[in-house]
Amino acid sequence: MNKPLPRRITAFVYGVAALFLGAVLSIAALTMWQTYQKAIAESEVEAKRFVGASEAALNRSLLAVDMLLAGMGQFLRKSTEANVAADIAQPETAQLVETIVRQSLLVRYLAFLKPDGAVVGSSDRRGAGLAVQLPDGFLKELLNRPGSLLAISAPSVSLATSQQVLYFGRVLRLADGSRLVAVAEVQVSMLTTILAQGASIKGLEVTLEREAGPLLASMPPRDDLAGRSISPAVTDQISDGSPRRMLARLSGTPAIVVARPTLQRNLLIVAGIPLTFALEDWRRERDLILGTALAFTLMILAVSYFAHLQLRRQWRARGDLLRSKATLDQALESMVDGFVLLDPDGRIVTWNRRFVDYFPWTETLLLPRATFQEIDDQNVRHLQAQNEQELVLPNGQVILAVKSPTPDGGLVCVYRDVTEKRRHLADILEGKAQLQATLDALPDVLLEAGIDGRCYHFHSPRRPRSSIKVREPVGKLMSELLPANAAAEVMVALRDAFEFGFSSGRQFESRGPKGALWFEISVSRKLIGEGIDARFIVILRNITDSKLAAREIEHLAFYDILTGLPNRRLLLHRLQASIDSNTRRSRHGALLFLDLDDFKTLNDALGHTIGDELLKQVAVRLQGCLGEGSTVARLGGDEFVVLLENLSEDPAVAAMQTNASGEAILTALNQSFQLDNHQYHSTCSIGAVVFNATHQSLEDLLKQADIAMYYAKSAGGDALRFFEVAMQTAITARATLESELHAALEGQQFLLHYQSQVTSEGHIVAAEVLIRWQHPVKGLVNPGGFIELAEETGLIVPIGMWVLETACVQLERWSHDPRRRHLQLAVNVSARQFRTDDFADRVCEVIRRTGADPTRLKLELTESLLQDKVTETIGKMQLLAAMGIHFSMDDFGTGYSSLSYMTQLPLNQIKVDKFFVQNIGVDPKVELIIQAIIGMARNLDLQIVAEGVETHQQFEFLQAHGAMLCQGYLFSRPVPIEQFEAQLDLAMAD
Repeated sequence: MNKPLPRRITAFVYGVAALFLGAVLSIAALTMWQTYQKAIAESEVEAKRFVGASEAALNRSLLAVDMLLAGMGQFLRKSTEANVAADIAQPETAQLVETIVRQSLLVRYLAFLKPDGAVVGSSDRRGAGLAVQLPDGFLKELLNRPGSLLAISAPSVSLATSQQVLYFGRVLRLADGSRLVAVAEVQVSMLTTILAQGASIKGLEVTLEREAGPLLASMPPRDDLAGRSISPAVTDQISDGSPRRMLARLSGTPAIVVARPTLQRNLLIVAGIPLTFALEDWRRERDLILGTALAFTLMILAVSYFAHLQLRRQWRARGDLLRSKATLDQALESMVDGFVLLDPDGRIVTWNRRFVDYFPWTETLLLPRATFQEIDDQNVRHLQAQNEQELVLPNGQVILAVKSPTPDGGLVCVYRDVTEKRRHLADILEGKAQLQATLDALPDVLLEAGIDGRCYHFHSPRRPRSSIKVREPVGKLMSELLPANAAAEVMVALRDAFEFGFSSGRQFESRGPKGALWFEISVSRKLIGEGIDARFIVILRNITDSKLAAREIEHLAFYDILTGLPNRRLLLHRLQASIDSNTRRSRHGALLFLDLDDFKTLNDALGHTIGDELLKQVAVRLQGCLGEGSTVARLGGDEFVVLLENLSEDPAVAAMQTNASGEAILTALNQSFQLDNHQYHSTCSIGAVVFNATHQSLEDLLKQADIAMYYAKSAGGDALRFFEVAMQTAITARATLESELHAALEGQQFLLHYQSQVTSEGHIVAAEVLIRWQHPVKGLVNPGGFIELAEETGLIVPIGMWVLETACVQLERWSHDPRRRHLQLAVNVSARQFRTDDFADRVCEVIRRTGADPTRLKLELTESLLQDKVTETIGKMQLLAAMGIHFSMDDFGTGYSSLSYMTQLPLNQIKVDKFFVQNIGVDPKVELIIQAIIGMARNLDLQIVAEGVETHQQFEFLQAHGAMLCQGYLFSRPVPIEQFEAQLDLAMAD
């Protein structure tokens, strides 16, 4: 028997209904309040928007009138009080004023008045006869305004139209300083039209009024209020453009009022919307809300009643459901799988014991109507892994979750243990995946083939460039899958594997549109199958990259990267092959060693990129002018070597053939080169050596050609020289001498000899220091035997500094001896040494370090210094001269003599070269030159030293013509310091 519905449920149903009724009424009240506020806010926005638009329109109109009146002032700025009426009355002026007024929609006419009110002109046809009646006090107010500002009168009735009008006035200044008043008449109805332009707001009231003053215009029109002040007055605090609640300006009813000033700050636009009109739509919405709330109230009461009836029926059905559930629970407990039933909201309806056995941590959460989401959250914390269908328990058990929807939207969840099944399946998948991964990792084509070459299985790598282009190769023969040469190689490899079990190392080339591809074949025989049933695994490996890499390595090893010519290694290889060929065939060969002239200058001037371009073009020309069988190689820099082979058996003819090839090269390289935007002319120096089956080393042949090239370059370049034994002898001697010079400098093998310089009376006043080399084998070597090489190698710089420092040390020693402190020492300075950047600094450092008196030191320079960098030379000389150092021009008249520099150089002395001195008494012309040099030096206040004096005749000639000092074998040979000081002592004794 079913129990009746409990009273608490009935009370709950009707209590909920009461809550809903209260909510509906509250919402209705809140909605009405919100719509009320919205209606007020919208009206405020409309009022503000209207006032803003009206203000802009009125400001434009006022500005137009103001500009019209101001323009009249500009137009009449040259008129005076006496002639202004005549100027205005001129036909052209009157026509212009009438046209301007006609173009203004606002102004009816324009009049010009004197300060006493007399009309002197107007835009009307009556001109000065126009009757203008201004409001009382307006003209006086206008004249009393400071400056020339626009003024607006109070409303008045026009004499002509009997309509309400306003007068706009502005004071104009005439040329003589007098004042004229320009007045424009504007109908109030026109201003009203401007104020109401575009207005569509119901009940809108608009007024134009002065600040705290009279009403000028209104919409709708109120003639009874025109010119009267409306209370309350609108002040600055109210006219800020903000909406305010106050009485409407015209009707006097409560309204939303917005006031804003115009460009004329005392002129205000005031708009008002009476609340009666502003809330008209809101009252309709209010009635609708109240009707809706009443409908909801009736509906809630009806729903609560029917809900009470339904709950009574459900209560009876619940008893029937509980009995059915008990039967279902017994069936669920007997299931092998876990079971959970969820309602449409995801809440638990029922479950069995097996589910608890699988997920013991959920036992405390399993309650009827509990949310299943909490079970899922617990599973996340306890399960090893989880996805939509499979769950892995902490003990490794795999549970398959199968979820099926119920007709009412719920879920039936069945959990089945599939651990063993998954384990077997995982083993199978792992093995298959491992095999597939291994195959995918291989970059090779794999085929299973029979002894007849038929393909039974096929696997292609993921990378492109496969040797097999057939889409479905299974079932086809090798001859159908591969080119003929490749198929033949594969069949040979299959036969080898059939016989020996394995085959590898065979290769084939496959040519395609993208170039040639190389493949290596490896074949292994499977253990199953015999005879014609034998099966083989064929691997085709793409070895194109390794082939290309090998070729690239070979090219880098044997060819020059810039020009693509053979490099030194490949040249020596071919040179050795040429020598071997000459031995067999008794022929001659030749080496041409080329070096581009002035290549470094090109690099320094235009950059290495242009230099590289020249080298590439030279390589092309060399290859173009030589025949087949010749080799052009680049050793590096601007050095090229040409190997000529198969020359004549006759050495003389072979030399002629070599000379012809060299001349052809010179001719080809003498033609201009186009280097970017530069036209460049180049020459080269060529050294040649002819050889046969020589027993010399390859390096010696190259060295001989290099030596011959050096001689060609020494001869001025653009030349060909053949190697001679004497060349190598000279080069060897030169290299030996250079090495000995380095050793001499380090071993202090140099010493100084002193040659005296005497006056015409025979007194020794100075000496020139001359270097000698005390060679450990050759003995004493004069400068002629090593100075030239020292100049070329740059050793002259450290040697010259040693001479300078030794001389300064000697001067410092003599400074302590009263008999010798007056002596000067002359030191020769080479042009290369003088041109070093730090020469002046190093000389100053030597003077400072030795303590020598700089006024006792004389530096002898040659005229070659004047060939270039003259300004830099003069600067260094002036810097050293400022210290007290003297300068002498050595070998004057034999080198680059430019008299224009004689006045610029800080010289103290000129040395007449021994060439001129030795021709005294022999050549009268030379004697005249000596006299001219002495005369020029005397006029320039320069001292004269004549060197190379060997006879009394020469000495007497020089004395007779005013030579101050003489130097030569007549007085003393260059001697060591000990002998020189002995000469000084002897001279002192005499």
